Amino acid sequence: MNKIVPDPPRFTPDREIFDRALRHYLQPTSPPSFTVQQDLSFEDALAQICDLLRCAAATAAGTTQGMVGDQRHMAGATAHLIDKAKTLADRALDCLKPH
Repeated sequence: MNKIVPDPPRFTPDREIFDRALRHYLQPTSPPSFTVQQDLSFEDALAQICDLLRCAAATAAGTTQGMVGDQRHMAGATAHLIDKAKTLADRALDCLKPH
């Protein structure tokens, strides 16, 4: 009996080919989207963290409006965790200011 479809070729795993493929597909193709200047002070970095957390909290809170069920609960929990982190960052920033 003749087979209509031939057997697939034998595959022999080759670590060098595997590593080369990983390097090709996993290497960053573009520069990082966010960089930090080396001379950024601790206080300025903390102030920027507070601003980023404020934006993230607003985004997470806005996202919950269009969701239902478990997705809404997860988005709400994310907004809550971001808000807690923002509160702690704000407190740390307050500690740096002279009284």
